[in-house]
Amino acid sequence: ATAPRLVHFGLLHEPGKRPPAPTLPGRSALHGGDQPFLFAYGIDAAAEAKVSGFADWIANPEIPPALRVADRVDPFATKGERPAVLIGLDRMQRDGLQPGDPITLTTGMLQGTGNEETFEQIALDLVVAGAFKSRHGGFDGNIVLLDFDSLRQQLSLDNDKHVQEIAVSLHDLDELRPTARRLQSAVFRALDRGDRYGYGLVETWREANAGYFASVDHQRGLIKIVLIVILVVAAFLMLATLSMMVTEKTADIGIVTAMGGTPLGVTSTFLLCGLTITASGVVLGSVSGVVTAVYLEEIRQVVLWAFGIDLFPLDVYNLDRVPCAIDPWWLAEVALMACCTGFVASALPAWRAARHDPLVSLRAA
Repeated sequence: ATAPRLVHFGLLHEPGKRPPAPTLPGRSALHGGDQPFLFAYGIDAAAEAKVSGFADWIANPEIPPALRVADRVDPFATKGERPAVLIGLDRMQRDGLQPGDPITLTTGMLQGTGNEETFEQIALDLVVAGAFKSRHGGFDGNIVLLDFDSLRQQLSLDNDKHVQEIAVSLHDLDELRPTARRLQSAVFRALDRGDRYGYGLVETWREANAGYFASVDHQRGLIKIVLIVILVVAAFLMLATLSMMVTEKTADIGIVTAMGGTPLGVTSTFLLCGLTITASGVVLGSVSGVVTAVYLEEIRQVVLWAFGIDLFPLDVYNLDRVPCAIDPWWLAEVALMACCTGFVASALPAWRAARHDPLVSLRAA
């Protein structure tokens, strides 16, 4: 399935009112809901619903009934001459907009060719059709949605050109990269030009959002460093605890050895103590970690309600809720690392206990 998109930019404001000044540079790249600059996406509603979650965005249960579109089948239908626009829920609530309110998108275009190009300011008179809400705060804050043909007519563009994007949806995600390569070759052949021209590029969703995923990978790397530090601290505490236990049980070790206990038996006793602590910690930690991850959004809501503290603010993480994805392999790797750390921390005191001289141990008694 494919869907064409026409991408334009501008300032959204109420008719006759000057748009507010933009916020600090760079913040608009995060969520954009608190500044007027945005991108206007012209889409075909029926085609868009086949390649993205557009149908779910306008039917999101978090949208109040008063702000929903009147017709989900044809969300851009209007009774007047103004083209309809769909606006992110947070932006609509912040600006106090309602369906049916007039709105203006101020933009501009270069007219003419060569040295005779002039910049022409354009004001598009629109009407709010309703709100949409995806699960990505940056998308909702930076983008408004219009009908593809209406936006093209408003900008006086050629009916057969000016398609900036074509979204493609695949059923088999394993064929994502091979399909992208085939489409790229076909586009370059059709345009008879290479990527040095800066357009006609085919990108997967991950490639188009490479910066976002790089940030996520960076945070995961930091979490791994924190995890290693925690394991080192836990190993040190276990080593100190078992070493103190061996020191306190010196007399008992001498008595057991004098009665026929072998060094292997003494080693096994203290090693078993450490492995029991390790196994208990791994099981309790894994269970509590999985439960916390699954219900992290509920925990966030409780903390927000009780203390007014948002653990995962929208303007930082760009998500309206905390997602959860349990990776069994990652869980197994962490558990195995914890077991190995616990074994090493237990083996050292156990080996030291087995080397005690029975006579010296009995004399200490």
